[in-house]
Amino acid sequence: MEDVPHTGSLFFPLPNGSAILYQLKGLSTEPEIEDTIEKTVTARNTENIVIPVKNWSRATQRFRSTLTLDGDDDPSLFKRGAEVFDISGGGSKDYKLNFMAMRAGIYKLTCTFKVESTGEFIVYKVNVTVVESEDTEAIDLFSAIRESVSVGVVIENPTNQ
Repeated sequence: MEDVPHTGSLFFPLPNGSAILYQLKGLSTEPEIEDTIEKTVTARNTENIVIPVKNWSRATQRFRSTLTLDGDDDPSLFKRGAEVFDISGGGSKDYKLNFMAMRAGIYKLTCTFKVESTGEFIVYKVNVTVVESEDTEAIDLFSAIRESVSVGVVIENPTNQ
């Protein structure tokens, strides 16, 4: 897709009755990243990450969120947030990103909030460092010689696999 220059004009009336008119031409680029959020969480624990989204317009706007993982998709990573939300003119709202990773590692997310009616959008980067969780519980088993002992252990599988 080729960038087509935008055109416009700028008019300045002067106090002496004359005026200056400028013809403008230029290209628009994507906006810069609004903010980068760094968070450290433990594996296998759900964490809410708050992203402050601002409405730059005076009118109420409806934002559609898109969450993408930089790199290969990981089936052991769970990320969820509101798909659509409204922010009143000039206001802001805390977007709550629900995040859980089953494995330790560094996850880089790109969160895009787009106003579909105008095509305008705002981008946040979220870098999450996941550290191994500590042992939840130790189960001690004792038994006499040649006797069996058993304990039931409940294990939840958060994936669909």
